[in-house]
Amino acid sequence: MIRLARRFLDRLRFRQKLILTYLVISIIPILILGMYSYYQSKTFLREQALESFQRNVDVISESVQSNMDHYETMSSLILYNNVVQRILSNRYMDLYNLYLDFNQFLNPYLNMLMNLNKDTTQLSIYTNSQLPEYGEYINKIDRIKALPWYADVEKVKGVKWYHESNALFLAGPFPKLYASDRSAVTASEDNVLYIRVNNRTLFSDLPDTLRQHWVFLVDGQGASIYSNHVMDTQTVALMGKIQNSQMGETSIDGTQMLMIKQAIPRTDWTLYCLVPYRDIVEDSGSIVSATLIIAGICLLILIVVISLFANSMIRRLYRLNNWMKRAEDGELELRIQNTSRDEIGELTERFGHMMQRINELINEGYKNKIIQKEAELKALKSQITPHFLYNTLSFINWKALRSDDQEISHMVTSLSRFYRTALNRGDNIISVRDEIINVQSYLDIILTTSGHSFDVRYDIDEEIYAYGMINLILQPLVENAVKHGINRKTDGGKGLIEISARLHDDTIAFSVRDNGPGIEPERLAELLSTPTAGYGLKHVDERIKLIFGADFGLTIEAVDGPGACMRVRIPRQVV
Repeated sequence: MIRLARRFLDRLRFRQKLILTYLVISIIPILILGMYSYYQSKTFLREQALESFQRNVDVISESVQSNMDHYETMSSLILYNNVVQRILSNRYMDLYNLYLDFNQFLNPYLNMLMNLNKDTTQLSIYTNSQLPEYGEYINKIDRIKALPWYADVEKVKGVKWYHESNALFLAGPFPKLYASDRSAVTASEDNVLYIRVNNRTLFSDLPDTLRQHWVFLVDGQGASIYSNHVMDTQTVALMGKIQNSQMGETSIDGTQMLMIKQAIPRTDWTLYCLVPYRDIVEDSGSIVSATLIIAGICLLILIVVISLFANSMIRRLYRLNNWMKRAEDGELELRIQNTSRDEIGELTERFGHMMQRINELINEGYKNKIIQKEAELKALKSQITPHFLYNTLSFINWKALRSDDQEISHMVTSLSRFYRTALNRGDNIISVRDEIINVQSYLDIILTTSGHSFDVRYDIDEEIYAYGMINLILQPLVENAVKHGINRKTDGGKGLIEISARLHDDTIAFSVRDNGPGIEPERLAELLSTPTAGYGLKHVDERIKLIFGADFGLTIEAVDGPGACMRVRIPRQVV
């Protein structure tokens, strides 16, 4: 993928790359800002919706508590009514008085409370006294003793709300009222008030904004007290799932939901409000549209601005490219004008300097061509001198042979052979055999002129004769051994120069050793690092490294005993 992208970019024109670069650089921050704006707006809407639903839930909770307080007030009007207390605690000996209390006070009073609270479905007093049962208002307490909530109601002070078998009611024992003599008015606490209400009464003030969503009131055992939806299988399953979910965003059956729950005071009830998350963010579509429109307008403006800047730079690049094409076609005397000072202007100015320099070099090239021709003419003239020298030496050798002077003839022959191998027809590369012959010729001349004052020993591996080397490498070493070794010998013995050559794998190693006084150790380091008059060894080392590389060259070694040893290492190569 990366390779394809690079290939695609390489094929684009510079103008296209420039515009593409600007667009990418511009689009990235626009997209980032757009996404940031969208998510910020979405978060803001979510928080607003959450606050709105929280307020609605608070309203529902307050409404439920208000309705509960209303019924608790109704229960207080009964529990703390002196006449009701008196009727419950009186031992009627006369049925007429009982009739009067029931028909003139208890029945009208309880009817009034029932009429004031239309959603009350049952109002009953369960008593353990000798009172007879009277409709739904007065019942024997034995009717409720077996019910689960009765055991709890005995421990309650005041009244408490209960929910059993889809019935919502509040119940509580009658308190003991004391007379002025501090004697209890009620004979027993086994008098219980029971008021059952319609479950939906508590939610009569449900806000319209929540009627289309899920609202549940659940008791401590997980049973539904109220639901604004029909309690079908789906609703029951949903209610069971939300009780184990945390408040806030939750996922139910793959649907994102926003859940708010709130405990109802003085009960173990919990109010749940469940809203699909899509209903909260449905207004974010307008934000997306607005963001896209703004981003599109910004991109159009950017494209216009980018085109203006790109044309400004590309126009000068096209002009520079045109000048280069004209120079490529041979029009070198161009007048390049430049007024800008940016990088393209600097490039144009340097191209102008380069063309000017090229013209100067062309003119210098013509002059150098003339000088080269003159040098070639001088070289041709100089070739006369070696031929003249060889002819002269041949004549001297003929004259020596006519005079039967073998020494002069040998010396002239050695000198002629030396110059022929040294000059090598102007070639730098010579065979190892010819280089050895050159050294032998040189030493023959030196031995003849010195009266054979020293000996020469050769140890040459004949396998190396077929390979090549640079000419005049060994002769300077031998000359150095004679001048600075043999000629400076002071110990009285006869001088000796040993020349050896060996083939080692892919290299040829030469050594020239003398038994002279040797070279001082501090002098050894200077011979190959700085030019030294009288030695010329640095020049030999540089020639070898120049032709064969830095891995080869000349080394000078101190030896045990008198003298010095110079070694040359070159690669094996066929001539």
